[in-house]
Amino acid sequence: MPLVGDLKDLALVDIIQINCIGRNTARLTIHYPVGDAILYFQDGEVVDARFEDLVGIDAIYQALRYNEGSFRIDTGIAAPTRTVFEQWANILMEGMRIIDEERAGRIPSQDAFANNAPTGMLPSPASTGTPTGGVVRALNVHQVLVNDLMKIRGVEGAIVTLRDGTLQSHNNIKSPEKLGMMIAFLVYQGGLAGIPGKVGSLKRATVISGQRKLIIFDQEDFIAAIDCSTNVRFETISPYVERAFRKAQMRRGPGGTTGLLSSPY
Repeated sequence: MPLVGDLKDLALVDIIQINCIGRNTARLTIHYPVGDAILYFQDGEVVDARFEDLVGIDAIYQALRYNEGSFRIDTGIAAPTRTVFEQWANILMEGMRIIDEERAGRIPSQDAFANNAPTGMLPSPASTGTPTGGVVRALNVHQVLVNDLMKIRGVEGAIVTLRDGTLQSHNNIKSPEKLGMMIAFLVYQGGLAGIPGKVGSLKRATVISGQRKLIIFDQEDFIAAIDCSTNVRFETISPYVERAFRKAQMRRGPGGTTGLLSSPY
């Protein structure tokens, strides 16, 4: 039997916490004045979210802005696909941080529906608007890149570091700080090795260990890597990886140098 209620009695933050702590598999449907949001839980994690034209983590951040609406929870319904890869606690902390900073005026309001002046929205300063709409530009662009890489079929882990190995973002990576330093070292050494042979710098490398392989990409101002099975062919996922880097370049704006550099070594 579905559970129905009102956000005035139980806030979205609390609903998410209850379902995740209870390790539920369920579909949450929320009817807001501006439209409907749907979140799916799988074994206690938020795995899919949609709010009007927004998908994934952006949809959750947008849904957190509103405190008026009715909801319905249907248990035992699995998500049709996966669009969210972050841990639920991190999602809530980041979402509430963005809202708090908007309310304090430290960052512009980035409500995707600000032009409609919806009711039932958490108070925030007047919106200045953004070129893209939504909330992506308030986020760590490296985290968004990791999210996009994780959506590629066959990719089971992703990490982004600076060239000195400083960790920027990761998902499903064991010992990410150590791995970040390792891939930065490999890229640095690859660059040194290429100088005597006049073959250029290392732009892509593959490290194989047992049945796993790590594909490393030197993006000049940062380094990214994906973890996958040795059965995954780079030629198959290459278009999707390249698309993720192109999207990252667009998010970084003019001057960003994040195009996929694909010279293999």
